[in-house]
Amino acid sequence: MSADMRRSPDQRDDDLMLREGARRFLEERCPWTPTLPSPGEEDAVRREMAGLGWFAMGLPEEFGGGGADALQALALVEEAGRVLLRRSLAADVLVVPRLMRRGFAGLTALAPGLAAGAVRFALVSGDPAAGGLSVAPGREGVRLRGGGGLALDAGAATHWLVAAGEGSPNGAALLCVEARPVPERRLIDGRRGAVPPLDGLDLPAGAVLATGHDALAAIDEIRDCAAAALVADAYGALAAGLDLTVGYLNQRRQFGQTLGSFQAVQHLMAEAFCDLETLRSLMLWSAASLDGAPAERRRAAASARVVLGREGLAAASRLIQASGGIAMTEEYRVGHVYKRLQVAAGIDGGTEARIRQLATDTLSPKGRPDDEASAA
Repeated sequence: MSADMRRSPDQRDDDLMLREGARRFLEERCPWTPTLPSPGEEDAVRREMAGLGWFAMGLPEEFGGGGADALQALALVEEAGRVLLRRSLAADVLVVPRLMRRGFAGLTALAPGLAAGAVRFALVSGDPAAGGLSVAPGREGVRLRGGGGLALDAGAATHWLVAAGEGSPNGAALLCVEARPVPERRLIDGRRGAVPPLDGLDLPAGAVLATGHDALAAIDEIRDCAAAALVADAYGALAAGLDLTVGYLNQRRQFGQTLGSFQAVQHLMAEAFCDLETLRSLMLWSAASLDGAPAERRRAAASARVVLGREGLAAASRLIQASGGIAMTEEYRVGHVYKRLQVAAGIDGGTEARIRQLATDTLSPKGRPDDEASAA
């Protein structure tokens, strides 16, 4: 972990109080059930979160926020993952508050509404299979072209942060768009997403937050923050699933012994624990890197996503294997933990896309200078 993320005793005490308070609130107000909450219940919980200061916590102090760092914001995301919260907190407690540090006027004006819980953001990017998104001159200012990808909670958001023209600074743009009504899809893990209808949408020029290199830098930061939050949420879900499975194995008896007393089961749980700790290490690296150099931040985020898609899913599958058939019933949480990690691993191109990104960013097109061919 980088030096700027080392915690003083006071910071560690604050972190502990924040985490304990968040866990207590979420377990009391949002305990996991196989039944989906109603929109009214979700709105009531969000108002309570705003009253607790969750959405103002990460905002810069000049906009009335607490200036909390990434590790504190990610603690809330992680605890939400533990209860498999259906609505993502990532955009509102981490991504947008950090983006406001860049001083985009069209975004900072929304800070009071975000702090009060009245403004909700969803992160929208182009669908590569449809050629991505681009911006062209329009009747009112600009016009979006192309297809958008699946965005978590786009149907419940009041505003969409839209990344367009990511391939080149000549066409890159970051926009803040007032959300339109859009039907949501229920994902396999119970969360909801939507594909915003963006093709041909005319927007005022004020919707454009940044263009060119500034837009690319902001889009990269958004993507890396979102990846760190995705991994934190998955880690929280997996940690809670491991606790639940260990408790089950220590209670369920077979042949006069608890299941947890069998050596094969112990080995299975030891492997799941090691995978979980690997994911935690990468989560902390990605959190620490959010305030570092863009190249390090990008590498950490991509590496964490790779571990999520490999070790994370492997650990979740081991929990199901140890729990037996009950794990795949709708009424038991462990199966839903696996589904949540499946969705997380597949978002934004999935694990293979992150591996290709790491290879592109790390390896020279000419190969490593110390490879066997060069040595010969």
